[in-house]
Formats: sequence, C-alpha cells, structure tokens
Amino acid sequence: RNVLKHSFKSNSSNINSISNSSSDIDANREVFISLFHCWSHNPVASLSLCLLAQAYDLASILVQKFADVEITVGFLMQIDKLVQLLESPIFVQLRLQLLEVDAPYHAPLLKSLYGLLMLLPQSTAFRTLKDRLATVSSLQQHLGRSIPPPAIKEKDRGRATSSLPTNTPPKDDFQDILAHFEAVQERHTRARQLSLQSRSLMTPMRGDSIEEKNEKQSP
Repeated sequence: RNVLKHSFKSNSSNINSISNSSSDIDANREVFISLFHCWSHNPVASLSLCLLAQAYDLASILVQKFADVEITVGFLMQIDKLVQLLESPIFVQLRLQLLEVDAPYHAPLLKSLYGLLMLLPQSTAFRTLKDRLATVSSLQQHLGRSIPPPAIKEKDRGRATSSLPTNTPPKDDFQDILAHFEAVQERHTRARQLSLQSRSLMTPMRGDSIEEKNEKQSP
C-alpha cells in the first residue's frame, strides 16, 4: 500500500528535477528514462512517474498496457493510493492542466485518468476521480457554448509554448521505453507462474507422504 509513497520519497530530488521547468531538457529526459527503467517493476509506480513528469502521451499508452497486467488486490490498492496522490499538492499542476481543454496534452491526460477510472472498482477512490473528471467535462460543455478564446499574441506565443511539458522523452523514444516495460512485466509474469507451478507440484507430494504415513500406521 505504501509502495508509491515510498518511491516518491526516496526519489524526491530526481522527481523534482523532472517536474520543475529546467533549461537542461536532455538531462531531465535521461533522469526520467533512468527512473522509468527502475520503476517498470511496478506498473502503477511507472504510471505515476509519467503523470508527475507530464509525459501524458506515454501515460495514455501505458495505462492500456495494464490490460495485460495481473489484476490483484495489491494492484488495485496501489491505484487507489495513486488517486489519493492525485488529490495532493504534488499533483496540483496536473489538476490545473485539466482546465487547458485546448492544449495538445489535454486529450492524452484525460485518457490516462479515465483509464484509471475504468480499472478501479466502485469505491471511494472511484467516486473521487469520477467527480474530478465530471468537473472537467462540465467545463468543456460550458466553454463549448461560450465565445471562442482570443488569439494568442505573437509576443505571448513563446510563453504559452514554454508551458507545455518538455522534460520527457519524445514520442520516438516511447517504443524503447514501452518495450523495456513489457519485458520486465513478462519476467514477473513468468516468475509468478513458476511459483504457482512449484506450489501445485509440492501439494500432491505432501499429500502422498501423508497417505503413505497413514498406510504404515494402519494394522
């Protein structure tokens, strides 16, 4: 349950260097890729890293990969914890970006959050995230009925562009990152299968030993 919280605390300095705007974009991307490779062992932690780093395109693709991940109670509890983190100050920028309905990153951001909503069972976290997304949907409806926003002036265009997420890998790098994630998850799946097989093989052996013991004790 505390996996996400512990991951955020132990990597706080690296995460802050990604989430905060910085001129050294290449260095931030290297930090992101290094962290993602480490966190690929935990699918929910990987998604939380993408959301915090504003890699919404990657997050929207990654959440679809969860269809191939084994859904356990622990997995759902971690998603529940992630929804709680989304309501915390550390994700305030993400929540404010939900207001930018015309931004290019808005669609993949919404897709990522709706993907989380579809994974959650009916619970408090489900209702919390649902209410948040319903507010965004209501905003889109109101903006759709209002007059179009004024055009951005040329002097302000650079400022608006600079607010876009730029610290994460370009889409060309997604294939390698996702391939690493899938390979790590496949190893975990094989390990779980081998563990279950070993347990299933040990069970009849123990049963046979008990039967043989009973036969020996019978007159």
